[in-house]
Amino acid sequence: MTASLFTYENLHRAWLDCRRKKRCRAAALEFEVNAEENLAALTRELTERTYHPAPSFCFVARNDKHREVFAAHFRDRVVHHLLVRRLEAIWEPVFIHDSYACRKGKGTHAAVQRLQQFMRKVTTNGVRRAWCAQLDIRAFFPSIDRQKLLDMVLSRLDEEELRWLAELLILHDPTIDPVFTCSAAKWRNVPAHKSLFTVPHGKGLPIGNLTSQFFANVYLTPLDQFVKHTLKCRYYIRYVDDLLLLSDDIEWLHECRERIATFLEDRLGLSLHPRRNHILPVSNGVDFVGYVVRSTHMLVRRRVVNNCVRALARRERAMVIHMPQGTWIKAPQRECDELLATLSSYLGMFSHSRSGSLVESLWRRFEVLRWLFNVRGGCAVPRLSSRERPGNLVTQYRFFRTRFRGLVLFQVGCFLELYDRDATWAHRHAGLNRVTPRRGMYARAGIYAAYWRRWAKHFIDVPFIIVSQRATVRGNLRDRGIAAIWLPARMG
Repeated sequence: MTASLFTYENLHRAWLDCRRKKRCRAAALEFEVNAEENLAALTRELTERTYHPAPSFCFVARNDKHREVFAAHFRDRVVHHLLVRRLEAIWEPVFIHDSYACRKGKGTHAAVQRLQQFMRKVTTNGVRRAWCAQLDIRAFFPSIDRQKLLDMVLSRLDEEELRWLAELLILHDPTIDPVFTCSAAKWRNVPAHKSLFTVPHGKGLPIGNLTSQFFANVYLTPLDQFVKHTLKCRYYIRYVDDLLLLSDDIEWLHECRERIATFLEDRLGLSLHPRRNHILPVSNGVDFVGYVVRSTHMLVRRRVVNNCVRALARRERAMVIHMPQGTWIKAPQRECDELLATLSSYLGMFSHSRSGSLVESLWRRFEVLRWLFNVRGGCAVPRLSSRERPGNLVTQYRFFRTRFRGLVLFQVGCFLELYDRDATWAHRHAGLNRVTPRRGMYARAGIYAAYWRRWAKHFIDVPFIIVSQRATVRGNLRDRGIAAIWLPARMG
């Protein structure tokens, strides 16, 4: 007899999976306050079959296009992980090798590496001419027939608990009493055929749930089997609803496209996008999952580069103020961390392609990047941060002193202090009084931080940085980082 799926231990493992998802962390912390009670209550609801999904959070997200997203409540995400964990063991042997979305050990980078391998094989390392049929399914997620999907899933399930939960989640209509988290005006940008609010009843899976991504693979498994076993296509890759077929026979690819279109319409109630299906020479490169892929190298898709530039420009506008006297760069910890996260995500994607000149152009274009970050091994590293090795106050000061040619104003409590040659300059040119130097230094001068604006005019002709103190690291030792940078106009 099969062990019960609805046990506290299984739900606890599913909860731990949810906690690892970055987008779930805030909700995970709220759930974690009374985690044992919440998991016990969820176990009881599932066992007694009184569980029902809560209303989803609905909003419109924009990346390359506007998409309607339904984000499930965190407790529902735990249930999604519980179900998918069990279904993966059943369906993984059925999936073809070259389906790369939402599967362990797969993903976009594995997909493009496999595509490069196929391109080299079909062209015999560039000797023969070959073509690639790139097909896209029109409005895929909103067009999925939930009853057909349920029949596919239930055909391989014998456990009553699994059958009940799968049916509950697949047939659940997320458009019933959702919680809208963005303005109604944004829905005007979502085409009617891509909104679950306007598609026929019984159609569509919500974008944003783990179950939807997994069930997309289940729903297109008949298509994968048809392409591999009936059409006998040797070089075939699928990522969600993006299909690639490679061959040295262009007429055969045209025939495959027609037969795939017929199969989708007759068996799955889907259709190919009228404009996004092309058959082009492999030598042109293949635009796939964010890259332009060639057999020898990859380039980043132009749209991804434009998105990166817009994201960095938005960050720079919030952090950089240009004035006639010079440039003021605000660099509080939160904004720097957000900029670093944005930058790191794009650099991580760029690192898989030939993008050295692209990264250099970003550093030339954005002043905030030049002053706050360096690139090491394809990763962005804070240029002026002592977080890795805090040291004592003297060590921290020397860290910033050796990395910035200008004055260093060091926050100590409610004062901004200058040391050694900086203190000497401030005494001579700004009229600051010198005080007893700290151990290891020969001069010290300071400004009460609340009166900084009164003294700023004396520093306007020289570059300087303000180093703020942050959380306590250990004992009286403070972590410090850049709070602001001033660059006079003459440095431009």
